[in-house]
Amino acid sequence: MTSLKFDFDPVTAIQMPLSERVLDRLADIMFASDEILDMIGTQERLVDETSRSIETSVRGVYDRVNELMKTLTD
Repeated sequence: MTSLKFDFDPVTAIQMPLSERVLDRLADIMFASDEILDMIGTQERLVDETSRSIETSVRGVYDRVNELMKTLTD
């Protein structure tokens, strides 16, 4: 039996509305931001100025993307 490989990329899936494709990519950004925050939060070394700066920036990205997603889904 041959398995079919199905590659689906929402960015190029023109049959999907643009808003859905944008929301999909924004969700990817939120997921990646959340992973970064988890990495920073679980690091074994002491928190330093660099990690604080990264955390602040990434939290800002997460919050802005979250607000944008709310706007697009309302």
